[in-house]
Amino acid sequence: MLQKFRHHNYTEFVFGKGAEDSVGEDIRRLGGQRVLIVYGQGGHIRKSGLLDKIRMSLRDQGLEVFELCGIQTNPRLSVVKRGIALCREEQIDFLLAIGGGSVIDTCKAIGVGFYYNGDVWDLVKMPEEIEKMLPIAVVLTYPAAGSESSTGAVITNDEIEPMVKASIGAPVTRPVIAFENPELTYSLPPYLTACGVADMYVHILERYFSPVEIGCMDYIAEGMLRAVIAFGRKVVEDPLNYDDRAEIMWLGTIAHNNTVGLGRPQDWATHSLGHEISALYDTAHGATLTIVGPGWMKYVHTSCIYRFARYAREVFGIDEADDGKAALKGIEATKEFYHDLGLPVSFEEAGIAADQIDYMAQHAVILGGGSIGRFMQLNGEDAKKIYELCLS
Repeated sequence: MLQKFRHHNYTEFVFGKGAEDSVGEDIRRLGGQRVLIVYGQGGHIRKSGLLDKIRMSLRDQGLEVFELCGIQTNPRLSVVKRGIALCREEQIDFLLAIGGGSVIDTCKAIGVGFYYNGDVWDLVKMPEEIEKMLPIAVVLTYPAAGSESSTGAVITNDEIEPMVKASIGAPVTRPVIAFENPELTYSLPPYLTACGVADMYVHILERYFSPVEIGCMDYIAEGMLRAVIAFGRKVVEDPLNYDDRAEIMWLGTIAHNNTVGLGRPQDWATHSLGHEISALYDTAHGATLTIVGPGWMKYVHTSCIYRFARYAREVFGIDEADDGKAALKGIEATKEFYHDLGLPVSFEEAGIAADQIDYMAQHAVILGGGSIGRFMQLNGEDAKKIYELCLS
């Protein structure tokens, strides 16, 4: 049965061709006057004319426009702090992210840091201090992280050595509006498209592999997993198909806005293990999940064989009466799906030396107070064994 929960998802969505046309009008309607546009290196959005289009849309509505560019994959704390300082100096009252999870997460960290008097990194361990955030609008160009309507932001602290990657988030950190035009994703490189598909797939898995059996949430999650597999393969094969891009774009959003996570304990061990790889080797987030995910599955599946057998049967259609055999076949099918996307399922395939497993294992559990995971609680030694299962 569903456990007790409270849920409020206030993100407004503008979806479809030309969704970004009303950016200026909508931000003005929502109270914005001095807008900071935040984006990555800017090459493509400049060349495609998207950046100029957004600037013009804002200025046509009489809004003042400022910019912060250069956001990179695994976004850095140092840039967040630069953004906070800029917002205070220029009295920014609205943030506009153009991009994907890295840009949106940077905006979220800037938005909460704007109202916090101390070091914004403090909020990793003190989310209860997050009570307010500068409003954020998103023009989504990379469906993956689902940050356009989720409560979390993942930031890499580049002010310490080795770097550390951790989450900042609270109920107030959802963007207020997201503009989603599937056409803006056509030019994504195949590898980034694949990483995005993997990210949304694992976002669902982190909620699906719960120690609580829940009827409606399981059926919804299984349907979404099948959809990500079907449309994920299609967008990798044919990146210019609008219908398939639209399906994947919306799947990425609902995979991480907690639609399938309500009323149940959630796991998140795979993400914790993957973050350590990103922090040390600057690996794309989606690829870290495909590297450690199958190893996590193999390590924990015996704690609830039936759950993994159900996953194999309902998601991959595996016809196997024996639960143990079905569970293992489901894990193999997951690896095959990741391979179909062109993503690695081991450190060796990713070309990562994995020479710091002991450090990663111990550090992965620190923020969890010595353990991670809810499906099966894992300590540092468990984390080490999982990493070892992922070597080759």
